Amino acid sequence: MAAFLEDRARCPDQAQVNAALREVVAGRPGERVLEVGCGSGALCRLVAPDLRPGGEMVGVDLAPDMIAAARQVAETDPHPPAPLPARERGGLRFEVGAGEKLPCGDAAFDAAFGARLLLHVADPLAVAREMARVVRPGGRVVLMDWDFETLAVDHPDRALTRRLLHWRCDNHGGDNWSGRKLLGYAAAAGLGNLSVLAVTTVARDETAALTGTLWRAAEVARDRGGITPEEHDAWVGELKHRIAGGRFLASIVYFIVRGERMAGE
Repeated sequence: MAAFLEDRARCPDQAQVNAALREVVAGRPGERVLEVGCGSGALCRLVAPDLRPGGEMVGVDLAPDMIAAARQVAETDPHPPAPLPARERGGLRFEVGAGEKLPCGDAAFDAAFGARLLLHVADPLAVAREMARVVRPGGRVVLMDWDFETLAVDHPDRALTRRLLHWRCDNHGGDNWSGRKLLGYAAAAGLGNLSVLAVTTVARDETAALTGTLWRAAEVARDRGGITPEEHDAWVGELKHRIAGGRFLASIVYFIVRGERMAGE
């Protein structure tokens, strides 16, 4: 899974949305920032240079094997940020922990973020409240998820496309409406000064992570009875024909919600 996450982070559509998230987090030198559900640590490594000198980037994930992988990748990253003198290096640390009960004190961070996270957890609001707890008054909390039902793909068989994508949205991969729910989670967690950014990523070929998502959606729908094997082959075959001819187009929207912990909360 760690290798998959690292490969995905290098896809151009994911690089686009990750860069947008980094801008919204807006890390500054000397700050302490937390990522909840850090996976292999790709976003931690992206944000960490913004905290130099003197800051610290901490990644927390429930899975010990993922934390071990994040530590290893950070130590062996073949494309690290430009080297800095030791006195100017921001810290980068990974710890095992659950989003519903973070292993962090109150007001311990200047910012906390969770990306592609809340769609996978049983109690998203509990995680959002924990993120609010661990940032200082005035600190930022940033949430990001896609909304799978915003996925658009150009295919001549509209009925099959709708059926396949709706099946995937409702039956696989967590709460795929999570993106549209993030603002509500942030408000219910007591955050203020809320803002929303919608980032549309576009796939034109197989270099995009979204294209791989479509292949996996078709496979899962076929294997679990959402579509027939014949429908799978016809649907995927048409998209691959369009890729070969330069006529493939798909897109999806990611929502990034930013809020602040209010004084007295």
